[in-house]
Amino acid sequence: MGINRVRLAGKDWPPAAPEFRKLCQPLPEELGLPTLASAWKEANEFAGQPSHHGWSHRAVFLAGHTTGWYELRNAGTTEECREVKRKFGAAYQTLVNRECQGLPLEDQLAIEHQFDPSVYSNQLQRATMKDQGIDPLDSQGARTKLKGMF
Repeated sequence: MGINRVRLAGKDWPPAAPEFRKLCQPLPEELGLPTLASAWKEANEFAGQPSHHGWSHRAVFLAGHTTGWYELRNAGTTEECREVKRKFGAAYQTLVNRECQGLPLEDQLAIEHQFDPSVYSNQLQRATMKDQGIDPLDSQGARTKLKGMF
């Protein structure tokens, strides 16, 4: 991709390493994604209510999420804006690269087993009471049975 771009642009060979690296990165519009400039504009416009906006592409939303909606809304100084824009650009390019490689934009999360000790403890207690012949719903009967044991 980078070599073709150098050839088509008629640039000197070999280009500087940072320039060639940039030429090797896929452009969002080549993959059907918005350009970085339009993605940046959209993320800034709708950072206030990201869940209520119909995003042009999931990658724009994810790049904004990675950058931080708060940071997008509240960057005040020129330096803060530059840093937030750099962070957004890096996140967006990562997503563009994933799209180019045919990978899903988001990692699939496994469903984890949620172990709740209190639920297990209650189940164990009911099983023990059943083994002892105690009805868990009959507290008076359980009390009487316990008194009889002593």
